[in-house]
Amino acid sequence: MPRVEVTPTITRKVPPQVHPLRRYPGAVKIYSRHNGARQIYDLGNGHLYKFRPHRDGVYESDIHTMIRSATRIPIPKIYYEWVTTEGTHRDGSGGVRVHHMIMEKVKGEPLYKVWKHLNLQDRGKLVHQFRNYLDQLRGITCLSVCSFDGGPLHDDHGFLFDSGYICQGPISDHQSLWLAMTSDLRRSSSPTIKKALLELRSIMPGCFPAVLTHTDLHQGNILVHDGNISAIIDWEDAGFFPRWMEYVKYYPVSNAPELEFQNLVVKGMEDRRLARQFMGVLDALRSSDPGKIEWAIRVLRH
Repeated sequence: MPRVEVTPTITRKVPPQVHPLRRYPGAVKIYSRHNGARQIYDLGNGHLYKFRPHRDGVYESDIHTMIRSATRIPIPKIYYEWVTTEGTHRDGSGGVRVHHMIMEKVKGEPLYKVWKHLNLQDRGKLVHQFRNYLDQLRGITCLSVCSFDGGPLHDDHGFLFDSGYICQGPISDHQSLWLAMTSDLRRSSSPTIKKALLELRSIMPGCFPAVLTHTDLHQGNILVHDGNISAIIDWEDAGFFPRWMEYVKYYPVSNAPELEFQNLVVKGMEDRRLARQFMGVLDALRSSDPGKIEWAIRVLRH
């Protein structure tokens, strides 16, 4: 199977001699989610300390290395990245693997905080910059749907696969990808679902080559400083997804004022409305909501 070559990173993949919260006791917690499983601290020296649950094989610094080698997308430097096992029993069993990073604190504010204060010209400038970065990202391709380093794609958020899908791959052809995307639905005994899947398979859009996809480009992950995008952050979920996935994920749900940036960006992207419809129908069929399933059937009939 094809694999993506990753240039060695200068990030130290070992913990620092002194834990950052002990070395900088005045560090300020600036983010906490999932009952404290994900936290970010400002160390006060231009660096951030971040920890979260670890995903096997995924080091964000390696993703950064790939992006730096092929694009001009601004991303923060990662100085240390390491993994620990917390909460083990006395016999060494159990425990949770925790991923730690010490990284650059990039100057800038999240886009959602600054957008409403910008004039039309400055807004247009940011839209243009962001589209350009997306185009550069799309230049990083792979023959397979896979993780950033060519292994099985971890789709923890269910962007592409059914919930509960055990990651496999890399996946290099449309039929294998279709089987993976419908692994749970195909177990359904419903004649309606079976017929819908046959119809949906016939309109499955082209997926290859796969492109490197961020998957979570909300305005909080886009930092702005002095009228320019200063960084795009949080690449932990990035991987090689079907070439239309960023469009489908990024497409705004409405024309609400707070989604103006997304709407302007999408207008300049390659039209992937058929892929969006395909995924919309698939997600509806996966739902237990009869109304959504009925909607999906109506769409397929037209």
